[in-house]
Amino acid sequence: MISTRQLEAFRAMIDHGTVTAAAAQLGVSQPAVSKILAGLEQEVGYLLFTRHKRRLTPTSEARLLAAEVTRLYHGLKKVTEVAREIRDGQVGDLHVYSTPALGRGVMPDVMAAFLKRHAKAHVVFHVRSSTYINQKTVDQQIDLGFSMMPFEHPAIVTEELSRASAVCVLPANHRLARRKVIKPADLKGERFLSFPLDLRMRHLIDAAFEQERIDRHLQVDVYSSADACALVARGAGVSIVEPFTAREYRRDGIAIVPFEPRIRYLFRALRPRFRKPSRLADAFLDAVKLHLRDMDEA
Repeated sequence: MISTRQLEAFRAMIDHGTVTAAAAQLGVSQPAVSKILAGLEQEVGYLLFTRHKRRLTPTSEARLLAAEVTRLYHGLKKVTEVAREIRDGQVGDLHVYSTPALGRGVMPDVMAAFLKRHAKAHVVFHVRSSTYINQKTVDQQIDLGFSMMPFEHPAIVTEELSRASAVCVLPANHRLARRKVIKPADLKGERFLSFPLDLRMRHLIDAAFEQERIDRHLQVDVYSSADACALVARGAGVSIVEPFTAREYRRDGIAIVPFEPRIRYLFRALRPRFRKPSRLADAFLDAVKLHLRDMDEA
């Protein structure tokens, strides 16, 4: 079987035309090159070079073989490039699922910057409920999930990313828009945009009002903070939401005011325990952490 060393010597001879130059490129002696080439000729069963005025001239068979060797080395070069891109997280598949709270503003910002640095990566990005994301992670079907729902499972590795305090969102011209802080009593009788009853945040928010026996006008239920903010911007009521989405809607005409008592949103990163993390997933998670840290410091 032809060896890699024989192909290297053969290619060096084709490129340089003399044993001296080929030996210099390979870092061996001239007799060593001659011996390697003689072994290659014995392996293939025909003459590869003829001597002419101290130069070895390739035969027609050698030129045919050289064309194939060149293609082989180009293929190896491509393999080397791909291996380096994989090492640097430039290529690969990345499946990311996020709860709407992060998926409508934070994740698109992170994703846009990430794709500029990882232009060859193939990314699947979905915004779904925390329940759905938790199950996809348990099933080992995604690389990264971002959720707000407390959830522990032996098939999942969780990591806390950020704790954010809920804010009150109101139309920009609302009577309370200039308050430094809003409390349950301030919202008595207001048309309040609530989350569905099966969501944990609905119960935490309701508890804050029930503790002080404050009645609100509960006419509309919304699925996400984005839905609430969109309606608030159109004067349909007020709501209490997480701050990330609220910031995205500030330019649409809403006021954002801290709410007390403090209600905490806890954001987590989820990874499937039995699916080995890719370099691409590691890089994306690092980018999310950095973005959230920058937002906290802003």
